[in-house]
Amino acid sequence: MDAHPMSARARLTGFAVIVVLLAGLVVWAGRTTWRGMHQLASSFTAVESDAFHLSDYIEASIRDLHDTVLRFDSRKEPSVRARFVGKSQELKKWLRAHEAPLYTALEGDLMKQIEVAFDIYLLQGIALMDERAQSATIPRADTVLERAENNAAPILELCEKLTAAERIALTQFLKDSHESLRWLQQLLFALLLLLLGLGAVVGLSVYRELLAPLRSQLRQSRAVIERHEKLASLGTLAAGVAHEIRNPLTAINVRIHSLKRGLIQGSSEYEDATVIDGEIRRLEGIVREFLQFARPSEPKFVTVSADSLLAKVKRLLAGQLEKDFIELTLEAPPEIWIRADPPQIEQALINLVQNAAESIGSKGKICLRARCDTTRLAGRARPVVVLEVSDTGKGIPPDVQKRLFDPFFTTKEDGTGLGLSIAARIVEQQGGALRFKTELKKGTTFGIVLPRPEPETDEPTT
Repeated sequence: MDAHPMSARARLTGFAVIVVLLAGLVVWAGRTTWRGMHQLASSFTAVESDAFHLSDYIEASIRDLHDTVLRFDSRKEPSVRARFVGKSQELKKWLRAHEAPLYTALEGDLMKQIEVAFDIYLLQGIALMDERAQSATIPRADTVLERAENNAAPILELCEKLTAAERIALTQFLKDSHESLRWLQQLLFALLLLLLGLGAVVGLSVYRELLAPLRSQLRQSRAVIERHEKLASLGTLAAGVAHEIRNPLTAINVRIHSLKRGLIQGSSEYEDATVIDGEIRRLEGIVREFLQFARPSEPKFVTVSADSLLAKVKRLLAGQLEKDFIELTLEAPPEIWIRADPPQIEQALINLVQNAAESIGSKGKICLRARCDTTRLAGRARPVVVLEVSDTGKGIPPDVQKRLFDPFFTTKEDGTGLGLSIAARIVEQQGGALRFKTELKKGTTFGIVLPRPEPETDEPTT
């Protein structure tokens, strides 16, 4: 029998939650990757804009200003002094503009020191030029050069430190960039795997939720159609054969009874007649089964409690089973109701209990059970009532399971192979299904699965 399935709504909800979570992970990974790429692009832009070569520009600018001071000393032209002041102001603005986009704190600290030292250098340079402009004497050239170099020395020393700091920062930047690239590659690879996983989950879910049930329903429908066609053909044949056998069988039965009245009890002739009489009765039973299989009566539906129906079956069979030390138990809550034809369901249950007893042989247990469930019936999930017959017998071999409900298939020496076929047909006529689960050397459970009555039909009508 089917295990208790999760409802379609619950499965779809779980599937939607999984898809949302996976989509969220994909979005997060994509956003993180985008940010990393943007940050890496900004870093490379910084490299392209000479962010790690500020000291070279400052040193070149200072040396240019130094040359301007020396030219002013030789010419004493006001325009040279103005050029010195103008270039100094441009360099000062440039220094302030490049304080922020620095890779390390050490570079920033050195840039601030350079800016302070440059203010001092600017004042010293202007003072030197003003002093030379007002002086009437001509000093030695090396004296002016020495003073100009002394003024520029603190800045150039700081530039050397900045150059070393930039070299360290560039090395660290390249290392961090390689690590970022490696991390982004791994993230992109993980994102690709995640997308593939999401696609696989979606595909598998679509297959399980849509395609697999359709294929299963198609196989079941095809099997049901083939089985009904086979049953119709066999039913017509069985009805014809049963009618043809019944008339001569009745005549033989009458003549045997006449012959027995004329025979002496205990004689060999009387014993032979008794054996013939028993075989005729067995043939009559087979004919009745044939007719019942060929022309099953239409069910008369009433609402009854499952426990009362199972209790009746227990009363009918418990005494017979006790002879073989088989215990027949009942587990059925009184509030479970079914809408069915009670005599026909009783007949199916009796057949299942007798089969269970034959599987056990002697010393075992059979349990009659009723429970509510939700399972697929008639192609859709719906609430049902399951009437179970569970035994501790030998179980059913796999090769027998395939043909278990085939008409005239039997593993018994004196069986007709119609018991389970008739039981299955009875249940199907009442909108249900006969299912089973089995395990070798542990037992078998047959379940009559019937639609649960609608609320307005829950009250008993019997």
